[in-house]
Amino acid sequence: MSAVKILLEITKNLFDHVRSGLPKEEREPYIERLNELLDQRQTIMGKLPATYSEEEQRMGQMIVKMNETIEPLLVRQFEEIKHNLSMMKKKKETNVQYANPYQTLSADGMYFDKKN
Repeated sequence: MSAVKILLEITKNLFDHVRSGLPKEEREPYIERLNELLDQRQTIMGKLPATYSEEEQRMGQMIVKMNETIEPLLVRQFEEIKHNLSMMKKKKETNVQYANPYQTLSADGMYFDKKN
């Protein structure tokens, strides 16, 4: 099987995986599968020939067309994950602050007595 055909199959799998969407729960298996597909694709891209037959060029055009859909979806999912991580960090900080409200005191509004 040619490297272009293998790349097309992996790209189709990646396309289907990304279009299924980022699950709300149990994201770890989704992300692991995504990384696995991206790694496979990267490996195969290194094995692509210098010249292509007409059929391989047609397959390449299909790959490019799928990539035009895959890339924005990946960017959106990455942004969603980043947003969720920042929200979790904020919640964690808030929970720590509620658990121990006197741990981090600000000097704002404090009165300092200066007796000589």
